[in-house]
Amino acid sequence: MRKLWPILLVGVLACDKGGAAGGSRDEIIAAWKKGGLSPSAMTPATVPVGKDCQSGTVGAIDVLLCVYPSAADAKAAEESGLAWVGDTTGAAQANGSVLIAIADRRKSDPTGRTINQLMKLAPK
Repeated sequence: MRKLWPILLVGVLACDKGGAAGGSRDEIIAAWKKGGLSPSAMTPATVPVGKDCQSGTVGAIDVLLCVYPSAADAKAAEESGLAWVGDTTGAAQANGSVLIAIADRRKSDPTGRTINQLMKLAPK
């Protein structure tokens, strides 16, 4: 039984997805596509929100996805995400260890329907 313990530990660690609910950046993008949205290619973004950020668009809406070491770090960055959104209509919300920030700078979503859909489609 003593030799089985390291194998079990390795198996548990290999299955761990960071210990937090939510999805990875790729899972979020895949969920948006599955929901019928068309995200652009995401490119690295240098923003004060975080170090590991990528930005793109969904339709005419700007999106920013930043990955943090933990869900708590992503949650703590929500205010920075809202600062990135600025005075335009948008949202910033942690999803596990990923911060999702959305800004409608082109005023293409006057009802907020697409912004709401982007947030709801992200894996929980």
